[in-house]
Amino acid sequence: MSFAPPTPSYSLENVVERICTFRQITPIDRHLLNDILSNRSYFGRREQTLVDRVFDGIHEGQIWIVDN
Repeated sequence: MSFAPPTPSYSLENVVERICTFRQITPIDRHLLNDILSNRSYFGRREQTLVDRVFDGIHEGQIWIVDN
């Protein structure tokens, strides 16, 4: 009998929406993003747009990076 690994209960869309809503990226958010992005070998246009939204927000000062 084989077991499938558990699927995450969060999505890229959910994590990006949370980051943009609160206008900050926490260590937990960074961990979730890293987990989501490292498990994919291909990114479609929609995923790339979501990731760009976070990076652009950070670059433009609209999203704060929280260290603690």
